[in-house]
Amino acid sequence: MSMKPVRNTPYELKKHVGAVHVKGKLSLLQRKVNNVLLLNAYDELPDESVLEHTIDLRALASAAAFDSNDRQQLRDALEALVDAKIKWNILGPDDEEEWGVSTFLAQAVTRGGKCYYAYAPGLRRRLFNPSIYARINLSVQERFTSAYSLALYENCVRFRRVGSTGWFSLERWRDLLGVGESQYEQFKYLKRSVLVPAIREVNAQSDIHVTMETRREKRSIVALKFAIRENEQLQLELARQNDSAARELGTAALPDLQSLAPAPDQLLGPLQKRLKEFGLTDAQSLDLSTEFSAERVERNLAYVQHALDTGKHVRSVPAFTLDAIRSDYADAPGETPALASAKRARQAKQRSASIGASPEALRAAQQADRRRAEWERGQKQIARLRARYEALSESERTEADRKAVERMASSDPFTFALFESEVAAGRSRDEHSPAVQAVLDELRGWAMESLSQ
Repeated sequence: MSMKPVRNTPYELKKHVGAVHVKGKLSLLQRKVNNVLLLNAYDELPDESVLEHTIDLRALASAAAFDSNDRQQLRDALEALVDAKIKWNILGPDDEEEWGVSTFLAQAVTRGGKCYYAYAPGLRRRLFNPSIYARINLSVQERFTSAYSLALYENCVRFRRVGSTGWFSLERWRDLLGVGESQYEQFKYLKRSVLVPAIREVNAQSDIHVTMETRREKRSIVALKFAIRENEQLQLELARQNDSAARELGTAALPDLQSLAPAPDQLLGPLQKRLKEFGLTDAQSLDLSTEFSAERVERNLAYVQHALDTGKHVRSVPAFTLDAIRSDYADAPGETPALASAKRARQAKQRSASIGASPEALRAAQQADRRRAEWERGQKQIARLRARYEALSESERTEADRKAVERMASSDPFTFALFESEVAAGRSRDEHSPAVQAVLDELRGWAMESLSQ
């Protein structure tokens, strides 16, 4: 059998949640057999006339790194896959959400040294997806000695181009890793026996490197996320081994799995994409949107947008946006943090006037006054710059924009990349995202000064 080119599918991942995952505990051999069977059948999945797939049992054992002659263990693995539930959560072409559940294999038969197996018709169409295919790395999976390591790898590698999995609840991670309900109920035991060994093995044996972070509520760990970066030291070696494993299976050389990993736009939903417009990275956008409620994120983005629209001087829009969401600036509607702080400080100053102000109250009042004065100066400065820019002729504005963009390219490559993507998308001079607009305002001021010299 030869591998056909990987084609796009009309289905795409729903936000940052994996489209398909196996629910329940599978052994390491069962997970490996699962992947080999899917890789073997992959190019036949779209062809509805192919009802059954075939693989030589020796090739299956070899590709699954199973070096025993005990065929019963392979049969047990196949039986477990017929029993295993697999769920999907996807958006179809009309953006309508679809949830489904099925057994992983509809049937499996061994006869004459071969295995004949089939997927449920609805499931096979959903499995034909580059993001699913990109998770199958035969040379990586054969290195793992633990089912938890392979499960952690598969659930992190899909996010390799984003840089973070985002926050999943602890119970969701237990489910994804195949930890039983009564196993390692306390986090310290889960961490010691499952998470730390799996992280260590993924980092030592795979083409990605992961770092775990935890989130607490009332002294208990309630959620985890994994930051992801490329493990370049192992990638060339693993690529060679992967090609060799594919040839053993009877397929052509596999495509570059890193390039097949889902692009950020496939994994990020509308809210995460809106966060990116304020200059946040893919990973930051995913992390914030999974750490806080959508309502909190939206109201603080509206707060930041209002601050920018009314001339607030913001040195860094991404940093201000991060702080606004994390500190929930919009929790006090109608007042900026500086104004609210200044108001409290003035009230404290007035109360202390008759009884003698404490040094702490006086310092707080002075700091609040300075913050208010700085905010007002920034407001006036941006207003003056915008008025001066609007007073220029069209040719002068074009030249100021040219100089500002050149300066942005050399001094702020991240914002420049965002600017270029917005221009490519057809945004006009006045339609840029808040992060780009704030930098443009500042650099136009510099450009206008250079034009007047």
